[in-house]
Amino acid sequence: MTRGILSVLVMMGISGVTAAESVSDWRKSADTPQKLERLIEALPNAANIMIEVGARYQNLYWAAKQGKWEFTAYQAEELKELIEKLQVVSPKRAATADGFLGAVFPMLPETIKMRDWKKFELAFEQMRHECMICHGKNEMGFVQLPVPRRATSPVLNME
Repeated sequence: MTRGILSVLVMMGISGVTAAESVSDWRKSADTPQKLERLIEALPNAANIMIEVGARYQNLYWAAKQGKWEFTAYQAEELKELIEKLQVVSPKRAATADGFLGAVFPMLPETIKMRDWKKFELAFEQMRHECMICHGKNEMGFVQLPVPRRATSPVLNME
């Protein structure tokens, strides 16, 4: 550690000021427009949301394949809510997300209620197809979705 850094740390310790206290907290010190700007910056972007969508996509498939229909329904609802959140944080994707939701829902929940793997598998394939259509409309056509090879949830990966 260099002498300069050591000196600062010693002085902070002597004065009773911690490193955390020496940093201004914008949540308390900023004016309303600055706070709003910072909150907008902190929102997840489309890529962040799509990472979670991908996890729900995988878990949706494997929950149904394992006959865990309540968990399947939960994954479908969470997936829908994520797409709705995407519409809020990425307005330029709102129309295509709405088209996706219109094409996939309520088809998916209805199929889940049937508790029939073969029917669900067909609905899932239709959803997968609609995902890729949506990706193409958003200049993300290079994002192709395979049929999931494994789940991300430990609930589904227990042996």
